[in-house]
Amino acid sequence: MADALGIAVGAFGRVALLSATEPVQDHAHSQVHALIKISGPDTTYSVDGEEAKLTDTQIVLVNPWVVHSNKRPAGTEPTVLLALYVDTLWFGEHGNQILAGFKNLPFARTAVTASPQLQEQAAGLADQLMDMHSDEEEFDTLLRDLVWSVLQCSKTDVMSEQSTNRSFVSDHRIRKAVKAFRQDPSKELDLNEVARSVGLSRSQFYARFRQCTGLSPRTYLDTLCCERASHLLSDPGITIAEISERLGFSAQGHFTRFFKSKTGVSPNSFRMGHIEVGRVLI
Repeated sequence: MADALGIAVGAFGRVALLSATEPVQDHAHSQVHALIKISGPDTTYSVDGEEAKLTDTQIVLVNPWVVHSNKRPAGTEPTVLLALYVDTLWFGEHGNQILAGFKNLPFARTAVTASPQLQEQAAGLADQLMDMHSDEEEFDTLLRDLVWSVLQCSKTDVMSEQSTNRSFVSDHRIRKAVKAFRQDPSKELDLNEVARSVGLSRSQFYARFRQCTGLSPRTYLDTLCCERASHLLSDPGITIAEISERLGFSAQGHFTRFFKSKTGVSPNSFRMGHIEVGRVLI
């Protein structure tokens, strides 16, 4: 698990300053994802089966919908890291095309060397997140500069030469399934019933879904559940018990374990570390 030292949510997506001490299971995000170490020991991530080390001079990069995890031993000295979850729509006209699989993915490599400028910018943004009353204009500037430094260090100008093989937009059955997942992401959703509703057997559905998206239907749905939970947790008017019920969990404890296993942060820690940044545009 991890303690959330500061979390900001806005038009850009989400930025989190985390103190990570325990492993995080396989999971994915629909956002462009970058991990930057601020302090503590180095750690290693698995990104789509490839080892990626997070160090003082190296950052970890994860494309949308790519499975990744951190298998660090439990109870080790915390690694403080800055986690960027950047909404693909923040990339303008390319965003929808990345999300749909039409365009190349942002990152060609899972780990790249961090420039001194990027390290300085990340430290400045981390300081802002530690201040629960972050100045919007200053945060805007720091985040925009940091994102572009990440893109520059990864030797990409939003598009890389590595293309995606995803093709779910051309398969109406998978499109229909994705639409059902997105309409109401819930752990109660019966994947066997979804398969029948789109005219595929269970084995055909799982095989075709993975072929088209790179993920299993369960991982895809879990990702959407996590993202919906993150959004709901940013609203203090909704209790964690209510969020658990909305997402189809039979008990709040099940939801807490699920959220922690996928994000490394408990729902309560996520909520306590949250700050709202009204409007941050690239």
